[in-house]
Amino acid sequence: MAQAPQKDSNAELEAVKADLAQLRGDVGDMLKAFKEQNEARVRQGAGRARDEVQSAFDEGLDTLNRGYEQARQYGDKRVEEAEQMVGRHPLTSVVAAFGVGFVIAKLIDGGRH
Repeated sequence: MAQAPQKDSNAELEAVKADLAQLRGDVGDMLKAFKEQNEARVRQGAGRARDEVQSAFDEGLDTLNRGYEQARQYGDKRVEEAEQMVGRHPLTSVVAAFGVGFVIAKLIDGGRH
C-alpha cells in the first residue's frame, strides 16, 4: 500500500509540473502581448511627437519667410525713396554725402592731424 500514495504523489507532482509549464507559457505570452502593445504605443507617441515638431518647424519657417519678405519689401521701398530724393535734389545729395564722408574720415582718423 505504500506504493499507492507514492503513485498519487508522483501524479500530483507531474500535474503541478504541467501546471507550472502552462503557467510559464501563459506568463510568457502575456509579457509578449504587453511588450507588443507598449511598442505600438511608443511608435504612436513618437509619430505624434515627430508630427508636432515638424509642424512647429514649418510654422517657424513660414514666420521667418514672412519676416524676411516684409524686411526685403521695406528695404526696397526705402532704397526707391532714396533714389527719388537724390533725383529731385542731386546737388544737395552730393553735398550731404561729402559731409557724411568727411565726418566719418575725421572719426576714423581720430584727430591725428
